[in-house]
Amino acid sequence: MRRRALPLALLCASLLVAVPALAADTVTSLGELFSIAHDSEPGYRAAKASLDASQARTRQAFGAMLPQISATASSNGNRRRYDTLDRVTHTLHDRYHGDTGQLSLTQPLWRPANTASLHQAEQVERQSEYQLKDTEQQLYQKLASAWFDLMEARDAVEFTAAQRDALRAQWDIARRAVELGAQGEPQAEDAHAKYEEAAADAESAQADHATKLAALEQWVGPAEDLQQPYLDDQLELPDLIGNDIDSWLGQIDASSPALRAAARAVAAAEDEVSKQRAGHQPTLDMVASYGNTDQNVGNFPGQAGYRIRTFTVGLQLNVPIYSGGTQSAKVAEALALRDKARDDLEAARRQAVLNVKTSFLAWRAGLAKARAARIAIASAQRALAVAERGTDRGLKTEADTLAAKQQIAASQRDMRKGRYQQLTAYIKLRATLGDLSIADIDELDQCFVPARMNATASLKPERAPR
Repeated sequence: MRRRALPLALLCASLLVAVPALAADTVTSLGELFSIAHDSEPGYRAAKASLDASQARTRQAFGAMLPQISATASSNGNRRRYDTLDRVTHTLHDRYHGDTGQLSLTQPLWRPANTASLHQAEQVERQSEYQLKDTEQQLYQKLASAWFDLMEARDAVEFTAAQRDALRAQWDIARRAVELGAQGEPQAEDAHAKYEEAAADAESAQADHATKLAALEQWVGPAEDLQQPYLDDQLELPDLIGNDIDSWLGQIDASSPALRAAARAVAAAEDEVSKQRAGHQPTLDMVASYGNTDQNVGNFPGQAGYRIRTFTVGLQLNVPIYSGGTQSAKVAEALALRDKARDDLEAARRQAVLNVKTSFLAWRAGLAKARAARIAIASAQRALAVAERGTDRGLKTEADTLAAKQQIAASQRDMRKGRYQQLTAYIKLRATLGDLSIADIDELDQCFVPARMNATASLKPERAPR
């Protein structure tokens, strides 16, 4: 049974009431990006074109089973010169016109290669359908991963900028302390070094954000003006995956579009073997033709013109005897390709198993990271409160307050990173099983807010799953 503890729409319902909606042209949502990618992403468009081509090949294979009708016609002007072979040679010249026409019909009666080709085309069409679905699922997964990577990079930019500013403030405090003789020059130099390192980290975070934006652009095109919403810090994700990995692994064979496409490829390869083996078998067709020939002079001197109407019907048997080994080589090629398709099927199954396992474990790791970060936030907030009270009473310094704020910011960043990891893993798991739809993404978009909400003061540690 598929495990999904709560639909995303339910877990985000409270946010729909608490957060006012923004104008559509203010914030770009993940669902909007998916719509753009559907229309412009080359890989998805290529998969759609491949499906159209396979459908056309099915129609071609079916057409080969039906009667083949053809018509031919000709109209010729002729000039003829001939000599009589009597005692007195006479040379005569004729000018005449001739018309011919024929209508032919061929109905295959026994052509096993045609039957195998039709079944093979149907299998390839189904394979293309599953490949299109898998491409769509992979597009969802890759775009969502790029989206959350960009969010994580944005958080890193904000965090490193805050760290840089905080360390600059600590450096200023250290310099004032040196001027007042409260501490030595080495402490100020150490503070300076930490500030420079933080400034370098901030620049590196900016570069990483630009790189992640470029990665997103490969799916949706230029996105320089992209504005991302924020995942609400108060949101508590339910345990959507659970603890039973076997229940997810048991769905792979029946649900994974990549695996089902590979299975259809094996069936198509089997049909290719049958089609090539049919090249050794005889074929039987029913043939019929109707012809008309008009000529205003005869074929011999002095012969009158004529009009001939003919109608023939019968059976035509073709028995292959020897082809120089070509057909046998084609059978050997088809057998090798069938073995390759079977190996590809096993490779697809192993990849699906790997995707499910890595997604399951990534969800659990992200859950643990988010839970630990919540506890760290609560601890850092208590430390900040103590530092602020101590500063008012002269027991703590401004540096202690800055350090506590830095710890809160770092823990908040880690909590969001864990959340991104959870959501990315969940989307990857659902995509592997072919169970992700645009409706799920629209529900996920409802879990985001347009601006960072400073509500971490009331955060409670997440409860461990039962």
